[in-house]
Amino acid sequence: MKRRLFAIDAVRGWVMIFMALDHAVLFSYYHIFAEGFQGTRPDPMPDVIHYLTRFVTHYCAPTFVFLAGLSVALYTLARRSQGLSEGQITRKLLTRGLLLIGLQLTIVNWTWGFGQSPGASMIYFGVLTCIGSGLVILAFGRRLPVPALAGGSILLLLVMPMLLSAFSLVPGSEQPLLEMLLQPSAEGWLAVNYPIVPWLGVMGLGYACGSWIGTRPERTTKFFLALGVLLLVAWLPARLLGGYGNLTPYLGGDWRDFMLMSKYPPSLAFLLWNLGGMSLAIAAHSYFDKRLSFNRFFGVVTLFGSTPLFFYVVHLQVYKFLSFIPVFRGSLVLGYVAWLVGLAVMVPLCIGYRSLKKRYPRTVLQYV
Repeated sequence: MKRRLFAIDAVRGWVMIFMALDHAVLFSYYHIFAEGFQGTRPDPMPDVIHYLTRFVTHYCAPTFVFLAGLSVALYTLARRSQGLSEGQITRKLLTRGLLLIGLQLTIVNWTWGFGQSPGASMIYFGVLTCIGSGLVILAFGRRLPVPALAGGSILLLLVMPMLLSAFSLVPGSEQPLLEMLLQPSAEGWLAVNYPIVPWLGVMGLGYACGSWIGTRPERTTKFFLALGVLLLVAWLPARLLGGYGNLTPYLGGDWRDFMLMSKYPPSLAFLLWNLGGMSLAIAAHSYFDKRLSFNRFFGVVTLFGSTPLFFYVVHLQVYKFLSFIPVFRGSLVLGYVAWLVGLAVMVPLCIGYRSLKKRYPRTVLQYV
């Protein structure tokens, strides 16, 4: 492809902004629990403002993982057109994946404080290790025919509830391989929020969609509009009926209870809702790409969306630093203030990084 897709950078930029809100509130206030974790529900349920503050960030992980797969497809198409061999493309994807894993296990885990206090887990298997592992797998899996990869990814998502039920954790035991592959866990020396297999189907589906729009960019709007409607139409009966695909079932409470879905691990209902919303957002931004003046505001959104790994690693340092300043600590309102200040700090940092990456495109910066 000749240029980056505005809709993809914009939607990725929005979820970076939502993610920053979540982390600003976490560092400056506390972690708001408004989703299912291995069947556990928030008790008591957060009030509406706290609930919505967390709820909007649920789009982040599904979007990150899906767009990671989509970006691999666009990257593959672009590098093939430049004459790179399949082996060269595979090596670059492997390098990128291993870099993400390395960053999670070093800088990111240190920032979160893992292994630094008695009783805390030594290692955290987070979103970067999940995406990085997926990239390593997709570096080879992308050579499958796109229909086979798409079908396999959808099948994996559909059978995931059965796999989670068949391979459950034994309470009180250490099962690191099962945790990294399938089952989230917050206990023991290894903490896992994002196991590989439940998210692998999302990344594979992203790759298949990226392969399709990569050769038909003019049909991006219609494609993602149809996909978004399809996913949300499937979500409503799945959530209403409960049962299969609902790891955190609706118990008859208000709308907050109805929208309370399992994120750790991601239930089918959770993925249908969030990927459906993401798809409609991509369709909307694609539609308005030529109809909106590219003002400074959208420039900031796409700036964050085009520098995602740099933004992710650095924004954690920014919000951790701000949390040590009393004026940014102690309430939800101050968490929001810290969020806005942190975003303002990230703008020049991302501009500088993007300029540096363009100036030195063949250095290690090409992987960040």
